[in-house]
Amino acid sequence: MQNWSSKLVLFITAAILALAACGDSEAALSDSANRADSAIRLAMPPGAASDQNPAFSPDGTRLVFTRFENGYNHGPAGLFLLDLDSGQVTRLTPAEDQDNVNLPGAAWNGINGWIVFASDRAGSDDLWRIAPDGSDFSRTTSHRGPPWYIEPSWSPDGQWIVFEADRGRPDDRQQGSIWKVRADGSDLTQLTNGPGGGTDDRQPNWSPAGDRILFQRRVPGSEDWNIFTMTLDGSDLQQVTTDSSSDTDASWSPDGTCIVFSSDFGSLEVPNIFVIAVNGGYPIQITFFDTNEDGAPSWSPDGQWIVFESHAGQDESSPSSLWSIAVPEGTCANTK
Repeated sequence: MQNWSSKLVLFITAAILALAACGDSEAALSDSANRADSAIRLAMPPGAASDQNPAFSPDGTRLVFTRFENGYNHGPAGLFLLDLDSGQVTRLTPAEDQDNVNLPGAAWNGINGWIVFASDRAGSDDLWRIAPDGSDFSRTTSHRGPPWYIEPSWSPDGQWIVFEADRGRPDDRQQGSIWKVRADGSDLTQLTNGPGGGTDDRQPNWSPAGDRILFQRRVPGSEDWNIFTMTLDGSDLQQVTTDSSSDTDASWSPDGTCIVFSSDFGSLEVPNIFVIAVNGGYPIQITFFDTNEDGAPSWSPDGQWIVFESHAGQDESSPSSLWSIAVPEGTCANTK
């Protein structure tokens, strides 16, 4: 039986051949041919839709992602699955006028099998879970916002969820905080206090070993985002990136030694994908495309691939599609 990584290689090859045989092949193939990094597009959203936030299933055979129906970050939005063997895309959440959004990284847990995401389907943004067959669609937190509960990530043992509490202010005045809650909705615990500390903390992701949580932080109004890690009670804060750049959308390598993120490090015109050691060091650039913004990366379970979203320029009305790129051998070691 072929392992899932081999299936991904075959899927990418089949996708290229299929695109070459269909009516819009010229535009689709030119997207790949114009990239200097050999990244390959995995799926093409229909019409004006935008595919974002890809995250691997625990066995690596599928991706869960968010499809925004009206362009980049413009809902309504639902969760979809991409089968890497067949290339088939299927809807996971019901089609309705709501926003259902997952986070890249540890959105799909291998112990309990659930996918965690944020949804405003009940009025306030809360945390919800769903099984990959569409069953067990249930609410984890229930409150009246703001703050909105968004950007959730599972602990490896499936017992906890870490997430961002967003106060519902304009982006340049936002001061998010990081919280955690048990999978049954109990023991709601604050880990960072954005308003109290004068920071904007977002997009947490739990480490594979379960001992640390990463997140991105900035001073409100600044675009100088940096990546930090902390222990499970919010202590032992460690800054991973230090350059004056926008370092965002971070998640872990499967062995926990490296972090993949989106950044304009080195004064890039648009963000690309980078990798850095968890204890800091020099970021290694993985994608190279000077006209597309690459973001929301997730690492494959075997460490060989990174999937990400990419859209033209920095125009947030430009739809995004899903891409994959092989991780060069020794990448993590070279960041130390």
